[in-house]
Amino acid sequence: MKKANRIITILIFIFLYIPMAVLVVASFNTGKDITQFEGFTLSRYAELFRDAQLLRLLGNSLLISVLASGISTVLGTLSAVGIYRLKPKMRRVVMSLTNIPMTNPDIVTGVSLSLLFVFIGGRLLGQKESLTFWTLLIAHVTFGLPYVILNVMPKLQQMNPALQDAALDLGCTPLQAFFKVTIHEIMPGMIAGAIMAFTMSLDDFVISYFVTGSDFMTLPVEIYSLTKKPIQPKIYAMFTLLFLLIFVLMVTMNVIQVRGEQQKHRRRAISDSKAVRIIKVAAAIAAAVAILVGMAFLILPSLQPKITLNVYNWGQYMARGEDGSTDIIAAFEEKYPHIKVNYTTYDSNEIMYSKLSGGGVAIDVVFPSDYMIARMIQENMLLELNFDNIPNYQYIDESFLDTAYDPENKYSVPYTWGTVGIIYNTKYVDEADVTGWELMWNEKYAGKILMFDNSRDAFGIAQFLLGEDINTTDKAVLDATAAKLKEQKPVLQQYVMDQIYSTMENEEAWIAAYYAGDCMTMMENNEDLAFYLPENQGFNMFIDAACIPTCCKEKEAAELFINFLCEPEISAANMDWVCYSTPISAAKEYLDEETVNDPVAYPSEEILKNGVSFAYLPEEISRYTESLFMQVRNS
Repeated sequence: MKKANRIITILIFIFLYIPMAVLVVASFNTGKDITQFEGFTLSRYAELFRDAQLLRLLGNSLLISVLASGISTVLGTLSAVGIYRLKPKMRRVVMSLTNIPMTNPDIVTGVSLSLLFVFIGGRLLGQKESLTFWTLLIAHVTFGLPYVILNVMPKLQQMNPALQDAALDLGCTPLQAFFKVTIHEIMPGMIAGAIMAFTMSLDDFVISYFVTGSDFMTLPVEIYSLTKKPIQPKIYAMFTLLFLLIFVLMVTMNVIQVRGEQQKHRRRAISDSKAVRIIKVAAAIAAAVAILVGMAFLILPSLQPKITLNVYNWGQYMARGEDGSTDIIAAFEEKYPHIKVNYTTYDSNEIMYSKLSGGGVAIDVVFPSDYMIARMIQENMLLELNFDNIPNYQYIDESFLDTAYDPENKYSVPYTWGTVGIIYNTKYVDEADVTGWELMWNEKYAGKILMFDNSRDAFGIAQFLLGEDINTTDKAVLDATAAKLKEQKPVLQQYVMDQIYSTMENEEAWIAAYYAGDCMTMMENNEDLAFYLPENQGFNMFIDAACIPTCCKEKEAAELFINFLCEPEISAANMDWVCYSTPISAAKEYLDEETVNDPVAYPSEEILKNGVSFAYLPEEISRYTESLFMQVRNS
């Protein structure tokens, strides 16, 4: 029986730690393919420590985690003592309420806190930017508190109440007795709670995503945006270092608890133990670090340039120096040293719209797609541009002007454009079957087909196949479209967005509909992938443009930034990494001939005539389409 228990335990530990072992090995691998170890290298760590952006975000996460865990430990300890002194029945009720934040879904906590901060900051206090570093800190303290209380409470229950009474009898005041006796008795629980709060804060993504403003971003939020393209190996190095940090903290916590138990059994005074002296020193160092970091955060902003420009863009949608690319942000800051760019990302038009419409943030430049631009113009969410500050607008091709979404060219400057087509694996898909959108319904490839996990793109593909208008407001047509998508459901492997990269590149799926620029990235990583544009049936052609929202604080600096992006050489360097198409013909002079002649990136004018752009649909139709799509997905 003992042998079986050992085997089961070993298997459980293998199951838990093999993923981390793979990650650690990958961080030392010279190749990018984690399935093949090509050789040992430390270059991934060197790349990591050269990446100022990632290190800054790591510093942000550590700052929030240290401050939040410190505050949570103080407040949580005081709360635990207060709860412990309640009557047993009331204590059970309060502890049940305390545990709710830990069991409550993170997304509910994040959204509710975001609404609360926006209401208090925007409505009650009249602040234009109510989501800031401080709201993020408050949110982290909020979900860290219960973990401290949960760890401190058992230590209070184990403590001999006669110890504090004895201290009072010997002349201590209640406050002295608390610090000289109670704190010493519950110190292991406080340390365990602090470490738990620290790890939860360092790891948090969901809640941070909803309460993060434009002035401060944590590492997990940025890592999420990096998943749009294959993760860079230097991220493996970052994950390895974080894992080691958490591992050391957890080992420390367990050692402290074991020593605390040993000291209790030996009936020795905790204050005389070497373990507690170490704890005191560690606590003092942590407090000092938290104070210094906090002071640095307060002082450093005054040393920064006078203007901070908040840029909000799609994830992986601007070259930042990776893979030898030009760092567009660094180049802009070098040209305009009085401006500091604060760059944050989103992964859908709807999330961007929700962030801006909800209030509480100050964004200076944003990059919505065509139909979303029309919606934002209609809802007075965009400012008219001063083109005197954007002289490079002259380079924008005429074919991208006077668009349906901005017919008077007042609110937007085209940034990228592209098409939606079919990416397929030539090893498994018969070329004779690649004739149009019907390939996405072909039963021959059942279980190997991927579909967009958003209603607008999915409905658009089905409407092209049915010969219908992709901007229809006819509910009968929408019902027929939903029926067509239901016919597709049995042959689908899954609905995806950014998961498509690994799935297609690793040949787990063979057919998918996706954006041309992203398909080019996948084709670079798997030579067997090809792209097809169903020009005879029609396809979606989209434009993403730079705009200035009404919550902007630095309009002139924002226009300087947009103008910088329109410099032909900068546009070429940017699009060369992004893999989307530039709306500036002059930029093509700086691109290699293979890229310019690539029919995926730059289809002929004859083909582009069959492209159709999405228009903004009335809110009622948008909601009806979304409800139909949810019915299809859940059917």
